[in-house]
Amino acid sequence: MNDELWARVAGYLGAHHTMTIATVAPGGNVPHAACVFYAVDDALRLVFLSKPDSVHGTHIGKAAPVAVTVTETYDDWEMIQGVQLWGEARLLSGATKARAFTLYLGRFPFVRDLMERPGLTETLRRIGVYRIVPQKIAFTDNSTGVFGREILRTAAE
Repeated sequence: MNDELWARVAGYLGAHHTMTIATVAPGGNVPHAACVFYAVDDALRLVFLSKPDSVHGTHIGKAAPVAVTVTETYDDWEMIQGVQLWGEARLLSGATKARAFTLYLGRFPFVRDLMERPGLTETLRRIGVYRIVPQKIAFTDNSTGVFGREILRTAAE
């Protein structure tokens, strides 16, 4: 494993807050993309919250393959940086869900305030906590050269 690349990917994911997740319905061929906040753990697993009855939530069900991008807007293509990630998204439950939710709250403490708002308490109680286990990660850094891209393979692959 490339420790330097791992650190660069971890730093990039830690410095950003939103990802675009792409899913496909089971047995389907129409992709769907959604932008969500995420938290990242030490194993580069991404945690996000969503309604299980959202389009991507129904596509994932209990577990499904997904693709993710994390980037920002650039005006100069030579400055583009970003992460592409392929893996499996899983709807969490029990103690695993609680630990992942705690990680998410650590990154987004405003969610605690939302939990106390009238009308949102029940919605947040039913919210799904998902974790994406990466199988392959690509880090693009065009500042290192034309189409600069490195691949990080994870233990989950």
